Amino acid sequence: MSTPVVFGTEIKQMMFVAGEGADPSAETVSLIENIVKAQIVHMITFADELAARRGSRIFSNNDLIFQLRHDNARVERLQKVLTLKHIRKSSKSDEEEYEKGLAEDIDSRDSVPNETDSSKGLATAARLPWNLSSIYPELPASLGETDSFQELDAANLEKLRVADEKTLHMSVDEYTTWSEYRHASFTRRRVIQFRQWCGLGTIGDHKSSDDVLDILGFLASEMVQRLTGLALAVQGREMRTRDVNDGADAPKRTHESPFQSDSTRWVKPAIEVRHVRRAYEITQAGGRGHGVAGKTARSQTGLHII
Repeated sequence: MSTPVVFGTEIKQMMFVAGEGADPSAETVSLIENIVKAQIVHMITFADELAARRGSRIFSNNDLIFQLRHDNARVERLQKVLTLKHIRKSSKSDEEEYEKGLAEDIDSRDSVPNETDSSKGLATAARLPWNLSSIYPELPASLGETDSFQELDAANLEKLRVADEKTLHMSVDEYTTWSEYRHASFTRRRVIQFRQWCGLGTIGDHKSSDDVLDILGFLASEMVQRLTGLALAVQGREMRTRDVNDGADAPKRTHESPFQSDSTRWVKPAIEVRHVRRAYEITQAGGRGHGVAGKTARSQTGLHII
C-alpha cells in the first residue's frame, strides 16, 4: 500500500514554477515527495551525527549547511534567504520598539534600535565557521575569492535566464499563477506536518531559535524544482528521439515551452514516473565530484544531495 501524499498541492505548485505546465499524475507527485523526503531525512540524520561528534545532543544550522559546502551557489542562495529573514525580523522588532516609544511619549531618537543586536543576527546568518573569512579578518587576493564571486554571479545569471525562458510564452493568467506559486513552501503554515513528515524531533532535533526549518524548507523546494527540471529535460529528449523515428508523422511543435497561449497548438503531456526516476538517477550519477555543473553534494554515505 502506497504512502499517502502529504504535500501534494505544494509539490504541484513547485513543479509548475519549474516549468511543468501540465497536471502531473498522483504517482509522479508521490514519487517526487518520497525522493525529497529521503533526502531531507538523510540530511537530518547526518547533521545529528555531526552534532554528536561535537558532543551535542542537538544539531545546528551549520550542521546542515556543511553538507552543501562544495556547492557555493546554493550556499549563497541559502545565506541570502536567512539574511533576508533576519532583516525582516529585525525590521519588525525595530518598528514595534519605535511605536512603543511613541506611545510612551519618548523622543524617537532615544528609541533607536540596538544596532549591535541587529548586526549580530545578520552576521550569524552569513558566517560559516569552515570558511577562511571567519578565521582571518583580512585575506590576500591571491586566495581566489574573485573567481568564487564570478562563479556565483554566473550561477545567478543562469538562474535568471532560465526563469526568463520559462515565463517567455506565458499568458497573463499563467504568469500570475506562476508568481503566486513561487511562494509554495513545505514549512509555511505546515510546520507540525513537516516535522512529523521528515522526522524532526525523532531522528534529530534543533534549538527552536535556529533556522533549521527555513533551511530544510528551502532545500526541499529546490529539490522538487531540480527534479522537475531534469525530468522535463529527459522527457524532451525522449520526444525529440521519437520525432526523429516517426519522421513525417511527428506532430508539429513550434517551441518546447510547456506554457502555450494558443490553444490550437500542440500541448506537452505531463512528465511521468519514468522521467522522474531517470532524473533522480542523473542526480546520483555524480561521477565528476564536487563543484560540477548541476551541483550535487555527496555525503560520506554516498548519497548525492539533489
